[in-house]
Amino acid sequence: MDPADFQLLHLALHEMRTPLTSVQLNAQLIERSVARLGLENEGRLAENIVSAARKLDELTQELADMARLCSGKTTLDLRVHDLARLLPEILSRQVRTSDNHRVRTMVPDRPLPVTADARRLERIVGNLIRVGLRLDVLGTGIDLRVNAGEAEVEISVAAPASTSDTAPVVPSGDELGLGFLLARILVECHGGKLEVQREPAREVVFRFSLPRG
Repeated sequence: MDPADFQLLHLALHEMRTPLTSVQLNAQLIERSVARLGLENEGRLAENIVSAARKLDELTQELADMARLCSGKTTLDLRVHDLARLLPEILSRQVRTSDNHRVRTMVPDRPLPVTADARRLERIVGNLIRVGLRLDVLGTGIDLRVNAGEAEVEISVAAPASTSDTAPVVPSGDELGLGFLLARILVECHGGKLEVQREPAREVVFRFSLPRG
């Protein structure tokens, strides 16, 4: 990223954070006030505002982190982690309780040392799971798969593809959304490539690999 572009993006995100913080704090005050008054409908509306503000706040932080990475202002914290132990922790934080039954995991039952930035890896996996769940319009579930090779460990998220015969090979950029783009950038920062394929089993599969630790 050009230094001028980084400065512009950094300034824009900073300007966004100030009103966003105000919205979030005031919505929380409203949420508590209507709860004391027993106003259930208004409480749900306030809760929705708080939830949306939190998501926007997380997004601005994520974009700022991407800008710093792309501009060389920060680097990955690469360490050796046991993926078999790390993934359950990631899932516990990134998957809502109501969606637990929709995420099936297929992970070898043995240590899987990989070299990665754990915090950024969590973003990659979390973003791909959310993209997969969004594509799973029928609620049949998605698969998180891990395949271990001699030099690399492959991680993939498989979601049901459209049943239409005229469907494109892969979803469009609008369908994949910003979460996919950010995941792809983070994978590339790790020196890998995030691939998207339409499988014969009517699945859309997102896959990338990490070097063995």
